[in-house]
Amino acid sequence: MQLTGKNLEFKHENRSNPLTVLLLLFLCVISLFLLKAVVSKTIVSPWLPTAVPTRNATSFAMEADTYFRAGNLQKAADSYAAAAVLEPDNADYVWKRGRSLIYLTGSQTTDQEKSATLTEVINSLEKALDTFTENSNIYSILAFAYIWYADADLCGAANVETNQALAESNIRRAVDFNSRNPLAYAIYSEILLAQSNYVRAEQMLSQALEYGTSSENRDSDVMFDVYRVQGILLESYGQYRSAIDAYNHALEFSPNMTFLQIRIGVNWRQITDYDSALEMFAKAARINDQLGVHDPMPYIAIGNTYSQTGDFYAAGLNIKKALQINPYNADVYGRLGVNYYKARNYEAAIEALSCVVNGCGALASCTVRECADEGNPIIEIAKMPISSSTVPYYFSYVGALAYMHTAANRYCEEAVSVAKEIEAVYGDDPSVMSIVRDGQAICASYGYQ
Repeated sequence: MQLTGKNLEFKHENRSNPLTVLLLLFLCVISLFLLKAVVSKTIVSPWLPTAVPTRNATSFAMEADTYFRAGNLQKAADSYAAAAVLEPDNADYVWKRGRSLIYLTGSQTTDQEKSATLTEVINSLEKALDTFTENSNIYSILAFAYIWYADADLCGAANVETNQALAESNIRRAVDFNSRNPLAYAIYSEILLAQSNYVRAEQMLSQALEYGTSSENRDSDVMFDVYRVQGILLESYGQYRSAIDAYNHALEFSPNMTFLQIRIGVNWRQITDYDSALEMFAKAARINDQLGVHDPMPYIAIGNTYSQTGDFYAAGLNIKKALQINPYNADVYGRLGVNYYKARNYEAAIEALSCVVNGCGALASCTVRECADEGNPIIEIAKMPISSSTVPYYFSYVGALAYMHTAANRYCEEAVSVAKEIEAVYGDDPSVMSIVRDGQAICASYGYQ
């Protein structure tokens, strides 16, 4: 250590820089503003996941139009509903959803399903009129729903005339609000056909074709409806080949409408072109498979065609396929039972038809479905009430019981009871009762009255 004789200096020089202080204050203020922006989410952290863009109504509507043309009617209705939620002031989404659901009933096999769907459509459209008070298309589709609902098996015999009147009242309003609406005139024609007013039905359809093919509507998506009704009109005249042409025109606008393809197949069957009928039904089945739609109707149609040609084995295979697709549907059990009855397999007919006439438990339904593995669902089938669509199952059941009666099984006891149930509803219908009388006569020979 070196000593110099000087006093030690402990005081340091002040080195604070005013510019540095100002810079630090500025950064503090900026930090406060940034913190506030992050808290209020004005500025989003770059490390957060990328936000998914929200779909708009137009996107859902385009998706719905695609589904409709593809024949996937349930998904079309769902997408139109989603579009309507996002854009509630757009009437197109409302009536197009209703139309999709009405056409969906063309692929539903039970009266209960159809009734529930049509009731839902009517309620939603009636409510929509509170907002869209003068929309011609909504009135048209509401009339469409009412005329399809005006069926005794769907709404009850006492309500048929009321629903027909409501259909006509609404379609008149549709025309009043738009006198050049092809959709309104097409539905009007269908309503008049239901009333057997063929002359006026032709007049209305002529208007629908005129306005639908005009320059202002040439690309209109309602031409499917116009040509569909034209097919119904021609079919009612027995012009089956021309009806097929009209239905094919409709399919140019929505090529995958399987319920319409089945209608075409039925017309081919009417002119005994069974190969063309089977080809059309098979096409409908393939489309359903591609779309993932579980619809037993194409296979039922194929089964009915084979049954008509006397090939009951092939018919049974296809109806069983329909039963695999929808094992919960009592109507398919009935169709299978009738096929067994026509093939004179009365024992199997009794098992299947009992599920319709009486309802059946899980074991009985499994027997009809021929399920052998434990993975099959436990299915109980409810009784189907007598109606025009189910009465063939009832009188076939009476006949099968009568043919299989023995002193041990005493089947005629139930046959006579079911025959009385049929007579209570269809006693004045000679075509039904003539079949029932055959079974009653057999049972009478055994002493059962």
